[in-house]
Amino acid sequence: MMLDRRGRSGKAAGQRFRPPPWTRSSPQWQQLDALLEPDHLARLIDRGVAALDLTPLLQSYAGRGSPAGPPELMLKIALFEIQRGRRSPAQWYLDTKENLALHWLGFGIRPTRSVWYLFAFRVQRLLDRWNQEILQHAQQQGCTAGKRVALDGTLVEANASRHHLLNDEQMQQRCQVLAAACQADRHGTPPPEQPYWLATTPTTRQRQQEQYDGAHTTLQERLAENHQRLPSKRLDDKQVRISVTDPEADLGKDKLKVYRPLYNVQYVRDLDSPFLLGYETFARSSDTGTLVPLMRRTQQLTGHLPEAALVDSGYITALDLADAQELGVALYGPWKENDYADQQTKPAPQWSKDKFAWDETTREYRCPEQRPLPLVGVQNRPRSLGRTEKLELYRADAATCAACPRKAQCCPKSRSGRHLSRSEHEELIEAHRRKMATPAAKELYQRRRQTVEPSFADAKQHRNYRRVPGRGLAKAKTQTALTVLAHNLHELAKTLGGAGPPQQKT
Repeated sequence: MMLDRRGRSGKAAGQRFRPPPWTRSSPQWQQLDALLEPDHLARLIDRGVAALDLTPLLQSYAGRGSPAGPPELMLKIALFEIQRGRRSPAQWYLDTKENLALHWLGFGIRPTRSVWYLFAFRVQRLLDRWNQEILQHAQQQGCTAGKRVALDGTLVEANASRHHLLNDEQMQQRCQVLAAACQADRHGTPPPEQPYWLATTPTTRQRQQEQYDGAHTTLQERLAENHQRLPSKRLDDKQVRISVTDPEADLGKDKLKVYRPLYNVQYVRDLDSPFLLGYETFARSSDTGTLVPLMRRTQQLTGHLPEAALVDSGYITALDLADAQELGVALYGPWKENDYADQQTKPAPQWSKDKFAWDETTREYRCPEQRPLPLVGVQNRPRSLGRTEKLELYRADAATCAACPRKAQCCPKSRSGRHLSRSEHEELIEAHRRKMATPAAKELYQRRRQTVEPSFADAKQHRNYRRVPGRGLAKAKTQTALTVLAHNLHELAKTLGGAGPPQQKT
């Protein structure tokens, strides 16, 4: 059976595909068709896939060897399964043998387990393109404008044990044991040491050594990054650890406060429709530094940047505000106090920087007692992802502060006088705080918890996206893109109803 650009019969594509066991005129298919409700998930997925250009998928088959199964039907089944929370190709294989909706959707095809895994690998590079097509079609049909969005992230478990994390000392010890074992294998002798974690055959030990060498290189990069942090945030080298089975995963605490390998899944949700306009997966446990990549991904998928973005405090830093201004995106979110000394030393409650007035003429702060805090220095403070922020440091006279009647409220434990820092982007910070104090901004920000946060609840509870079924950042990215594609296809088909693209004929 030849397929055209939409997956229909024709001679343009040039690939060979096996016809499915049934057609729409088959009694078995018609019997199942009578059982499915008009708004059944299978019908919505079937209608949604018709909006996709399947030409790249069809062209990925070489046209040699035995005819392949119909890929457009396999794609429908995979998206149906993802929407039901069935994430593994092994589950898809089992379900095609017993799920009647899949029999209807796939016209009776039952690919083998290995075929499903190969298909999942084949579609990885096409997911972003299909998500782009769906969102652009939704905009053309007036389903979304994509002007106002909400951003957030959630932590998803990596497919790696939390009980076997290694630091540099432990890693070096294991690498030495592995090197000795591989050396013995080359001479045809048993390994001098055979601990429980060592592979049992020469071939698997060779692969294990390559795996450990790669993980050791990644661990060295993390140690170098840790050494560049501020002393107050720097970890002891023994605390910097890595998972050998998934070295790309970051280590942190999940929602249940369990320390384990994690990936950070980020969504950009439209405020005015149920569509997800952007997504990304990061190998880091915090949201810092993800704003620009998410905005660029949204621009790639929708064709434009949003006008406003609702975010939490993890996205609101001085550097983020500068990036948002450059992009032309208005950020809405809470600002955490920018007094570096207050954050680092955690002293007894004291006056915040709001109590101090900035004098633009003299370029110095003044305390509530009208005493000056002159400039004493400038520093470039390291931030995440190798970036730096220029800070001006201001300090009051120590003797003046010691004699001040308000010292207990201002700087109760300081012996050198009250000090403040001022970012190079302080004007943006102050403008953002004034904006967030307005009733309009507060009312708009309430929309965030009503949109993006339920999207993550849906992904985890109903789509079973709590743990990545494969290992590595690429597998995690694929799972996120599949989840978003199934969601947006479902929402597009529901929104358009019978007004969507025509169904494919089989």
